[in-house]
Amino acid sequence: MPDQIRVVLLDDHPLVLEGLKNRLEKEPDIEVPQTFSDPRELLEKIGDCRPDVLVMDISMPHLNGFELGKMLKERFGHSLKIILLSGYTYDEFYAKAYEIGAHAYLSKQSTYAQIINAIKQSVMGYALVSEKMMAGPPDQLTPKEREVLELVAMELTNKEIALRLAISQRTVEYHLTSINQKLGVKTRIGAVAKGFKSGLLGSYTQDDK
Repeated sequence: MPDQIRVVLLDDHPLVLEGLKNRLEKEPDIEVPQTFSDPRELLEKIGDCRPDVLVMDISMPHLNGFELGKMLKERFGHSLKIILLSGYTYDEFYAKAYEIGAHAYLSKQSTYAQIINAIKQSVMGYALVSEKMMAGPPDQLTPKEREVLELVAMELTNKEIALRLAISQRTVEYHLTSINQKLGVKTRIGAVAKGFKSGLLGSYTQDDK
């Protein structure tokens, strides 16, 4: 995983672009080298930007997000992660996003935290095609997230979890953020409690409350 995640933004609404850029650049491990409002310009210059992730709107003039995403995937393959933003939540749009190889399809009502989580998860190789996966039932935890949650329940620190799983502490933090969002909690303690209640961490009885 890169120390700095390079994110390029594409949206034909300047206020949306500026707001998202400003928020992303507050993250210590994210940088936004360039933003675009025209998909044709992005096609010409994206090679020079060398982004890890492209976050783009679907509804744009000249070229929609699905068409552009397909072209970029054919050109860059897995080296470029694509996150689509849309005001539409139709099932066929989710399916289309998955078909072209997008790593996430998010509603424009998503919070900055959800978008940031999708960016970081995509860089780790996880596809979050449906926004519902980001706050869904516990069975949508990835196998690695389950491992992390089990070690949190054993009261291991982030450093100890990183050593146990042979991953970086930053990756552990990314997993914990995703776990909390999927379980609908805000803390490690809340995640462990939800894990027991849902059966992810063994049995949970009335006496455990």
